Amino acid sequence: MSRIPNFPQSLLDEHKNWHHARHNVDINNPPPGYGLQFLQFHRDFIGRAQAWYRENGLDPRLLEAWVSVPEAIRRSPCYNQAAEARILFQPESFASADELGRFIESSNLHGCIHQEAARLYGEPELNDFDFAPRYTEFYNIHNMIDRWYRNWEGLGRFRADGGYWYGSFEGKGDEILLYNSLFGDWWLGKLSENPSEGERSNEIRVEWKSIGDSRKFGPMNDGRRFRIWDADGDGKLEVLFQHPQQGEWVEGKVRNGRIGWQPVRLIAERALAET
Repeated sequence: MSRIPNFPQSLLDEHKNWHHARHNVDINNPPPGYGLQFLQFHRDFIGRAQAWYRENGLDPRLLEAWVSVPEAIRRSPCYNQAAEARILFQPESFASADELGRFIESSNLHGCIHQEAARLYGEPELNDFDFAPRYTEFYNIHNMIDRWYRNWEGLGRFRADGGYWYGSFEGKGDEILLYNSLFGDWWLGKLSENPSEGERSNEIRVEWKSIGDSRKFGPMNDGRRFRIWDADGDGKLEVLFQHPQQGEWVEGKVRNGRIGWQPVRLIAERALAET
């Protein structure tokens, strides 16, 4: 499927009106505030559009984020691979979500992906703000961009007692990954809609389970490079950090109720450093 049948005109108009209201914006140099608006609007929009999609019995797997930009697009003349590498491997270089959003636009990543996807899939309307949301590739693209945004959000979200992140780490749907800096242990919270005795049936509880610790690596909130993202493209989020002494990257992945740690090599990051 590419074009979505019976896509609501109200949603199509909402996306069109958002972009038309900003038609005077210089995408090569977006003003402060535009980047955050771009990221937040599209996150909210794709969430509501996908809710409609599921309610109508359509296959949500067709709207999932691309694991990575298709190579046919990445090799096109308009595609900025260095900009992509900065977003993926140096997200801490963006001081704010607004800066990230403005960079996605000003580097032409967003525009080039739409343009080349329209050509690659033979769907010219994918490159037209007025009609793009009625194609499944629109959600492949914007769910991927939202994953870039979530990766940035996963940086430095530490409180005095730890940090927490939302996403799919082991199962399906949103879970909560919690880091306790006092003890250096990790907990995974899963939503439960099965009420206990005496609870109202419409209450949702979070069931917590200890999944391991990272004490041998020292405190995670010591300023080291740190991120939460889908490093291997399996649809599940992992914990990645750069060891403060050894300099190598370490990945934490949740499997069978435990978080396991292993060194990983970020080849694309080395390529970025050489550009």
